Formats: sequence, structure tokens, C-alpha cells
Amino acid sequence: MLFVKILIVDDSKATLEIVRRALEKFGYRRLSIQKEDSAVGALNRVKEWQPEIVLTDWHMPDMTGLTLIQEIKKLDLGTKMGMITTVDDQVQINQAKSAGASFVLSKPFVDKDLHRKLLPLVQGAEESERTLENINDVQKELALPKLAQLEKLMKREIGARLTLSNIRKQSFDESKIPCLLAMYEDGDTQRTRAVAILDIYAICILSRSNSKISRDDLQQAIHSKLVSKDILDTCHKVLDKSALAFLDSASRKSLRLKSVSFIPSAFEKLEALYSKEQDKRVDFSCQFEDLAQGKITLIGF
Repeated sequence: MLFVKILIVDDSKATLEIVRRALEKFGYRRLSIQKEDSAVGALNRVKEWQPEIVLTDWHMPDMTGLTLIQEIKKLDLGTKMGMITTVDDQVQINQAKSAGASFVLSKPFVDKDLHRKLLPLVQGAEESERTLENINDVQKELALPKLAQLEKLMKREIGARLTLSNIRKQSFDESKIPCLLAMYEDGDTQRTRAVAILDIYAICILSRSNSKISRDDLQQAIHSKLVSKDILDTCHKVLDKSALAFLDSASRKSLRLKSVSFIPSAFEKLEALYSKEQDKRVDFSCQFEDLAQGKITLIGF
């Protein structure tokens, strides 16, 4: 999940634009934002687009925001919802929360208040991506690492608060670009045995091992979709140190890092990697301190 999809619902086009601009300043994770000026239209958009988060007004002519929340909840899509409204009566606020709203933010609002309310919903959307069930065993002949061993090695470079967690199989879409592509080879034969694909947020987490790289540097990388030489070199170092976890079961030797490349645009072979079978890959998330969750896919050959 590189983008978090958010749908804004309000019958006022001016308010839709105010909320959209506020969301664009949200620094934690990039957002994909769509707008609807009709609650009925919003319900149809939720069914088709399936956003992770819906932010709705209360008073609208075709359907109230309260009814909209109730109808979305019936769809059982796991959608997280908030209300941005002029309503400030505590009884009504409690009614909205009981119906399924995670928060009610009164108009007018300042951007930081919306960001503060939104952050737990975005983090909750990230958490829902994690799954520790139904993870297939990787083929034994592949030199892919055990997640616990990889986490141990990466913690030495990044910090003790790093956590890696299995997630469901990732598929390719435009949100996977840009990315970092790392190739691992057999030291004796020089044959490529594994690749790692890191999204921009995973790149930022690995970069935290370098104290000279600031949070502003990371935010710039996220929003510009470009990484500096320092970020690239730091990722190379972390991936090189953690390559010990890629152990060949036959030779009992670890693979070595062959190359690390920043990929700014999609190409056919990259897309094909995401279609590899479940037992030839490991998909996992990485989390460190309050940074946005990163995603990494490892594929064995």
C-alpha cells in the first residue's frame, strides 16, 4: 500500500477543495484523493473504488452523512470513516461514533487538527495489510531468508525498534513505482539467486541507519519520488550487511549483494516479478518508530 485511498464527501464544492488541500499537506504517507458532492454518488464510488478512508459531511440533501456511514458499514469492506461537519452537539457526535465514525471534526478546522485525527486511520489501514495467517512455506531450495533472522540483522543497522511482519502477496500497480531493486548472487557461480523490491517507504526506513539523513530529506524523497546518493548508498550498506540471512540450503553459504538500483519507472520484467508464485517469494512490511510502513518483496530463483 504505497497510496492510502481517501474519498471526501460534501455537497459544498468549496469545502471539498479545502479538505483536499489540507490532505495534500499530510506528510506521513502519500494519499490518493477523490471527491464526491453527493452522498449517493459517494456510496457508489465506495463500492467501485473501495477507498481505505471516507471523510464525510453530515448535512447533505440526498442522504445524511450519518446514513452514508451506516450504509458503508453494511458493505463490510473495512472502510474507516470520519466526519467533518458543523455539528458540534455532543449527543449527535456520540451518535456518529456509534454508527461507525472514528472521529468528528468541527468546521472550520486547521490542517494540523485534521492530520492528527487522520493519522490513526492511516496507521490502521496499514495494520490491516498485515497477515500472519495462510503464509505458504517457501521452497526449501531457494535461498530466501527467515524473517526473524533478517529482522535481527537489520536491527543491528537500523535500530532495535525495527519490526518486520509477513503480509499477503503483493501485486504490481502504479503505486509500486518508484522502487529499489536489489539483486543477490551465489558467490561461487555469480548466478542471481534472489531479488528484493523495496517501496519508497521501505527505502526511507533503511535510510534511518544514517544519522546524517534527516526526516526532511526523507519527506523530499517521498514527494519527489527521487532519492539522493546518500539514501541509495545507505540502503546498499544495510542490504549488504543483511545478505547473510540469504542462506543456500545446499552449500550452507550466504548469498552476496550483487547490485542495488533505483527504479523510477515500470518495465515489463519488474511487473513479471510480482506475478511469481507464493512459494517462491516472501512479502513483508517494515516499521520503524513513527515512519510510514514500508513494503518489501523478496523473490527466489
